[in-house]
Amino acid sequence: MSFSHKQPVFDEMEERWATLSGVRLRYLVGGSGPPLILVHGIAASSFSFRLNCADLMRNFRLFVPDLMSIVSAQRKMDMNGSLQGIAKRLAELLDHAGLKHANFLGSSHGGAVLLNLAALARERFEKLVLVSPANPFAGHYKATVGFYLSAPGRIFARLAPFAPARIWDYGIGRMYADPYGMAAGTGAGYARPLRLRGTIPYLLSCLETFNDDLENLREHLATISRIPTLLIWGDRDPVVEIQSGYELQRALAAKMVAMRGVGHLPYEEAPQEFNRIVREYLMGVGEPQLTNYSSNS
Repeated sequence: MSFSHKQPVFDEMEERWATLSGVRLRYLVGGSGPPLILVHGIAASSFSFRLNCADLMRNFRLFVPDLMSIVSAQRKMDMNGSLQGIAKRLAELLDHAGLKHANFLGSSHGGAVLLNLAALARERFEKLVLVSPANPFAGHYKATVGFYLSAPGRIFARLAPFAPARIWDYGIGRMYADPYGMAAGTGAGYARPLRLRGTIPYLLSCLETFNDDLENLREHLATISRIPTLLIWGDRDPVVEIQSGYELQRALAAKMVAMRGVGHLPYEEAPQEFNRIVREYLMGVGEPQLTNYSSNS
């Protein structure tokens, strides 16, 4: 694994750039097979999928955009940071890559971005995998959003990327069910791309409309439910409560896997099991062990 612009380039993947609405966006490409787009959460980057890409590239052509890390010299400070605005730029990325349709996987905030993209362009989806996505039925995240939009929270956000790695390890570890299983270098890997100038102000702008954006998704869920969808949730998720997942499952007529003993980042805590679930669902090989809404309500 090498680094470029303070972000990793995984083995056997290529770093590319796309010009979208006048700004340049970094993304990684690698592997062969049906296209699969991996969309990270907020305050994250392609680094989030460092434990998954090598395995998934055996079966899929991966595209991993860094949605927050737009080159600072090209950044427009008035860029639309709403979920719909990000979804539209992701659609531009598909056009840039020559992809009419693909499989999609999104985590947390990235899952909410994909729900917006599905509402805008359902025809571009083969299958959709949502990993503990922010959604209209969840509420735990609202206090965190409120803090970061406060004056003290904005100051904290600007200073946080330069905090020692052990502080970042603690912060990321709080999203794990078992932080002692976190791989070395995780905190530093999350912090590094956030140090690029302009990234934190843009991230904060994404939060300004976040609550309203999620609520507006409710009216689109029936349309989105036409896309074959799998939800993956850690049953010890402290960020987006799993009960909201069961409600989302019902609204989307989706399948759902509840991974036991796992927190908000199942692709990091249990990467082998996570990759197996994703592969089996997208390739239609067998049937992953599913949790039905009716048995968890």
